[in-house]
Amino acid sequence: MKQHCSIPVLKYIFILLLGAAGLSSRGQTLHETPPWKEEMAKGYFPYHRLVASDFPINDHVHPENGMYTWGFYRYRYRDHWIAQNGHAVDRVTEWLVWSGFDRNKSSRKSWFKRIDETLPHEQGHLDINELYSRQLAEMPLEKLPIGEGASPQEARTDLSRKLRALADDITAKEKTEQDRYDAETSHGKNVSEQEKWSAAIQARLKRAGIHF
Repeated sequence: MKQHCSIPVLKYIFILLLGAAGLSSRGQTLHETPPWKEEMAKGYFPYHRLVASDFPINDHVHPENGMYTWGFYRYRYRDHWIAQNGHAVDRVTEWLVWSGFDRNKSSRKSWFKRIDETLPHEQGHLDINELYSRQLAEMPLEKLPIGEGASPQEARTDLSRKLRALADDITAKEKTEQDRYDAETSHGKNVSEQEKWSAAIQARLKRAGIHF
């Protein structure tokens, strides 16, 4: 069974979206690459270097922010259940995570002029999201939760709940870092701290093999 799950999580200046809609189907192939054609048609774009044109002008939302970034990551999986010791056990057999930039909910103000100065800070938010997304993406199947129940459906429900809990835990850790990033850089206004953070983030991206 293929599952496609979502959990929206609000963040300070940066938004993380995990998944999209609960959906399952039998007999379909779980693609090895993210469904970017579908995503881009809906305004969701792969991880990339941010530019001014990524941010539509909107003076009616987030009045306290000159620029506002909304990012996402989603997961999709295939599972298989077996009978074990008188009950059902459900395991993930295929696992796919993808992430990127949501242009629909990202914006900048028409009066905001510090775009070039602010883009490195916004990029840092997207970079941090990508780092945590990669943690989830590279989690070995044997380390993912196992669902259990009296019936196959109960086991699948249990697996879905545990995967959401796993995602919640990663999201909470990522939010803590995002908040610290904003606090220590004063939302990018502290140039020296921003440079330190940017260099450290770039080093982490390189170690993780993440690039545009």
